[in-house]
Amino acid sequence: MRGLVLGAACRVAGTRGLAHAAFLGALLVGDTATAQWQPAAGTTALNMQALLSRGAFCFAGGATGAYRSTDGAASFAFSNTGNNAVGPTRGFASDASYVYTCTSQGVFRSADNGATWVAKSSGLTNLLSSGILQTQSNLFMVGPVGVFRSSNQGDSWVAAGLAGIDVRCITAIGGTLFVGTNSSGIYKSTNLGATWVAANNGLTSTTFRAIEAKGNTLFAGGQIGTGVFRSLDQGASWTLLGGGLPVNSYRGFASDNSLVVAGAFGAGVFYSVDNGDHWTSINVGLGNLEIFDLEIHQGHLVVATNTQGVFRFPISKLPFLEFGTGCPGAGGTPELHASQGSVPRLGSTLQLTLQNLPASAAAAMGALGLSSSTWGGVPLPADLGTLGMPGCTQFVSVDVATFLPAGAGTAPWSIPVPAQSALVGTTVFLQALALDATANAFGAVVTNAASATVIG
Repeated sequence: MRGLVLGAACRVAGTRGLAHAAFLGALLVGDTATAQWQPAAGTTALNMQALLSRGAFCFAGGATGAYRSTDGAASFAFSNTGNNAVGPTRGFASDASYVYTCTSQGVFRSADNGATWVAKSSGLTNLLSSGILQTQSNLFMVGPVGVFRSSNQGDSWVAAGLAGIDVRCITAIGGTLFVGTNSSGIYKSTNLGATWVAANNGLTSTTFRAIEAKGNTLFAGGQIGTGVFRSLDQGASWTLLGGGLPVNSYRGFASDNSLVVAGAFGAGVFYSVDNGDHWTSINVGLGNLEIFDLEIHQGHLVVATNTQGVFRFPISKLPFLEFGTGCPGAGGTPELHASQGSVPRLGSTLQLTLQNLPASAAAAMGALGLSSSTWGGVPLPADLGTLGMPGCTQFVSVDVATFLPAGAGTAPWSIPVPAQSALVGTTVFLQALALDATANAFGAVVTNAASATVIG
């Protein structure tokens, strides 16, 4: 960040919007490969309904059985020996020893990462299943006659409540289970299914085909005419989300620490980096917008579609993705976020906000660069402790720097994106710095970083 502070090896912009636009325009001579969904070989024109990431393996299942990938979901091969060959594979789960799949003909287990499968349905009163979950040394399978539990890795099953209710999906936060049903809303159990209570406060849908736990936040996909609901209090109350999500039926989710992704049945894929407050669609190259399931696997988003098989998308090419952590100062740990879900779209302006700056800061400085791996021969990320900024990290190269007016602990940052189609797929990296005399010997703190990839 020395260049950002001292003005060395970078161009400090007095008219920041023009500098940013000129910089992005200059990228037209570079490599601007378009970021879009790529079909997975071996799945063309197939119905796919379920996905699982397990180490080096990615599993997909649908109407024709189970498939397996060993190349980051770029291609799949049929891997169904011993599995159900009559009806669809509808869900996957795994533990340290086995992979499990639920089908229209019961549960199957594999000890060799899907090379072979054996039936494990003893105790199930109905083999038709909708979902499977492994949590806290137990397996749970859900279907049209309720919930079943196995405490011995599928060797035997016992009823675990909601008898006679058509249960379509299941997730857990710790030892607390949550299920979505067909026409009966959402239920919650804190005792491994011994008892269940309705958890429908705020819901306007009674049918749920997908439910996801992201940390302590729950996301549930409602029926046609509703959308995605979110609970921040473990199902005590729910809110229907907007922020760019269309009214639709949602049947799949995926999440990690940085983002949550939702799949709409007919409207494609949407992602959020602010826990569901704002969403952005990413559908370029996606051959079918009817999404059944999503997974995060080896740096890619992977989706299972209704009629065109599996597709993958590089997470690094999402329109806006935050990474890294800032270092604390007088205002707390400074943060860099996209304003109200803003994204770098051709002919628009990417709107960013800096938060938790020192209250005394009248200005901050933003760095825009082409790399998050090296700058001037120095590998990134770089520890700034040697400059008197212990705990601070430089994540991005400094190719353009600009002063940003600040006040009351915040600062806006606007980056115009030229309306030039050749820019689509171009990625730049962003980070900011604010002076803070009390924070350290150098007298400054830095934010987290973000990547911004231009979309059409």
